[in-house]
Amino acid sequence: MTEIEVKNISFSYEQKIPVLENIAFCAGTGEAIGLIGANGAGKSTLLKLLVGLDLGYTGEIRVGDVVLGKKTLAAVRKKIGYVFQDSDSQMFMTTVEEDIAFAPRNYGLSREETALRVERALEQVHIKALRDKSIYKLSGGEKKLASIATVLSMDPDIILMDEPSVALDPKNRRNLIRVINELKGIKIIASHDLDFIWDTCERTILIHNGRIVCDGDTEMILRDKELLEANGLELPLSLYIRR
Repeated sequence: MTEIEVKNISFSYEQKIPVLENIAFCAGTGEAIGLIGANGAGKSTLLKLLVGLDLGYTGEIRVGDVVLGKKTLAAVRKKIGYVFQDSDSQMFMTTVEEDIAFAPRNYGLSREETALRVERALEQVHIKALRDKSIYKLSGGEKKLASIATVLSMDPDIILMDEPSVALDPKNRRNLIRVINELKGIKIIASHDLDFIWDTCERTILIHNGRIVCDGDTEMILRDKELLEANGLELPLSLYIRR
């Protein structure tokens, strides 16, 4: 069973101002965890550290039985898929199929295995019809789903997503929620969209000023108006509608 364990992670940028302080949590197979917090809370930074985009932190990140570091970076990245907030930062080939096949090919998988991975990823996100479409002709919602497929082609045990619902229309947003809820493995989703977190995550971690304020059941946290407002957030819109 693959799990991710974060032990007392602290991180600062060049200005030496702490961005994250003593972050600690564990996630087990099958968990869907929302990371919430106001702008600048440290959500995106934490995701980048988990996938090894910056190793200048104190503390320890363990993926399965492997401790993240320079020598283990390649091994850890085989287990973790990272979906960028900006899909244009993630996709650069000519067509959707070529982009999804890029990672398996570069990791030395055979042509046959790569083709199987591409087919499976397209099916998982329900975009087989986009196989031959140019990346530059995709809508925002299509591009987001395609970027998720590029990650799924590596069959990761852990998927990290940074603001996956940004700029999506209602139809694509609903489709993305369905796709995420069908995915296996560990999912950690950073988002300002608390309704999206409500619909996709059973557990939520609230971060404020680089520290974990609360870690627990999503519904309990997202219904706590005083807790959210004290940390620069508001109740999910759907709760106001239900009232």
